[in-house]
Amino acid sequence: EQGHIQRAEQLLAKAVKTCPADIEARRRYAEVLWLRGAHPEAIGQIQEALKQSADDTALWVRLAEMQLAIGRVDLARQSAEKAIDLSPRSAAAWAVRGQVMAAGGQLRQALADAQRALGYVPEDKAILLQIAKLYRQLNEPHRALQTLQTLADTYPPGQEPLEVLSLTGEAQLALGRAEEAADTLAAAVRRGTPSADLWCQLAEAMWLCGRRPEAVGAAQQALQIQPEHPAAKALLQRFEIALQGQPNW
Repeated sequence: EQGHIQRAEQLLAKAVKTCPADIEARRRYAEVLWLRGAHPEAIGQIQEALKQSADDTALWVRLAEMQLAIGRVDLARQSAEKAIDLSPRSAAAWAVRGQVMAAGGQLRQALADAQRALGYVPEDKAILLQIAKLYRQLNEPHRALQTLQTLADTYPPGQEPLEVLSLTGEAQLALGRAEEAADTLAAAVRRGTPSADLWCQLAEAMWLCGRRPEAVGAAQQALQIQPEHPAAKALLQRFEIALQGQPNW
């Protein structure tokens, strides 16, 4: 918890060696190995824990998450479905299977799984965000925006995370609500550390609602972050062509 990962790994390795049957020690050891980037070893520890506690739904869920993170989609699906078999009302199990389905391109099934998960924990922030992203992938910005508004309501006013604001602005832009999108994305870049992509979205929104100097400035900010960013370069080129012969812009 204090960030001393190497020392934590040493202590947890000793704990596992001293008491191989301690499930919690293996779980914690797996997490510290994962943090270090030792992904196969971390997965191995979770699998060892499951040999002693095969009915632990949380372990199966975590195994699915780890397998998915390293691209083992088929194995992740098997682990997620094992978790569902053990606990059919586990929100975490349905949510991770939704992530697996999305990774396999089965977006409608992914959405159904995520919605089922949300039914068990209606205000879960991570699952609401998962659903909003799926709606955007399915090109349903209106439903994405509704979900994001529900998610925003779970935070105190003015404390919505950057990702929530950026996705909200993106959905507003897709719906042709450029003025709202510009305001939302402007709030997003003030929250956290904005990416070049986010600055480009803001530039596009500001251009569409006639805020041309701000649009150019936003595109330039994107290039400051990533000098060869293709979208930012294309935006600036488009803006410059459109502004030729308009000295008072």
